[in-house]
Amino acid sequence: MNGANERQYELVYILQPQLDESGINSFDSRLQDVIAAQGGSEIATEVWGKRTLAYPIERHFEGHYILHRFQMPAAGADEIDRTLRYSEDVMRYLLMRKDA
Repeated sequence: MNGANERQYELVYILQPQLDESGINSFDSRLQDVIAAQGGSEIATEVWGKRTLAYPIERHFEGHYILHRFQMPAAGADEIDRTLRYSEDVMRYLLMRKDA
């Protein structure tokens, strides 16, 4: 079902450590809605949990790590990037295209 203009992506992001489970689930659900709105489909989600950061980010020493694997048209990557960049809950993220 991989269309000619569909790409596979991996997205890892770190959420603020003070978020509780409902806050994490809420953000994750919102991100999945953005992926679906861009014509994408979720392949897998892995919640890695709260981990210690290699270096402090915004005076935080821990963060909630989450990995998403999904496919969507290449044009949707800009909207995913914008959603993550402007969210106050996201400390860092990395969006990688898998099938380069």
